[in-house]
Formats: sequence, C-alpha cells, structure tokens
Amino acid sequence: MQSKKQAFAALVGKLRAAMAEGDWTTITTLDEECSALVAALRDEDAFDADLRQPIEQLSRLYEELQRSGRAERERLAAELTKLNQSKQVNQAYKPQG
Repeated sequence: MQSKKQAFAALVGKLRAAMAEGDWTTITTLDEECSALVAALRDEDAFDADLRQPIEQLSRLYEELQRSGRAERERLAAELTKLNQSKQVNQAYKPQG
C-alpha cells in the first residue's frame, strides 16, 4: 500500500500535469481525491515531518490553481462578453419584418 507521503506526492504530480494541460475536468476529480486523502489524515499525522513537505507542496499548488482558475474565469467572461456584443451588433443590422 502507498504511504500517505507517496499519495500526497503523487497527487501533486497529477494536479500539476492537469493544470499544465488546462484539464479542469481532471482537476475536479483530483480535488475530490485530495479531499478524501486529507479526510483520512489522523491527529498523529500532524507530527509527521516527512508528511509535512508534500502537504505544503499541495497547499502551494492549490494557491496556484486558485489563481489559474480566476484567470480562466476572467478569460471566459471576457469571451462571453465579446460574443454577446457581437450578437447584439448582428441583431442591429438584421432587416426588420
């Protein structure tokens, strides 16, 4: 069975790869996997120095994911605004009746 340290390290690797590809569907699935992994932590794991590093890496990666998610949301909002404006312009030039 995989150690918790290995599980967190593997999760960080998968999340980084999905983020690099912009694969938000995979990121969503991995987020659920992360939640389950964090839920499986016990009180004694808080004192495990070997586990601290991969958890800190995961925390930093989640900060990156949040920034990337916000940037993607803003990009999509701008794209939708352009599409809406284009639709309005097209409707303005359509013949009435």
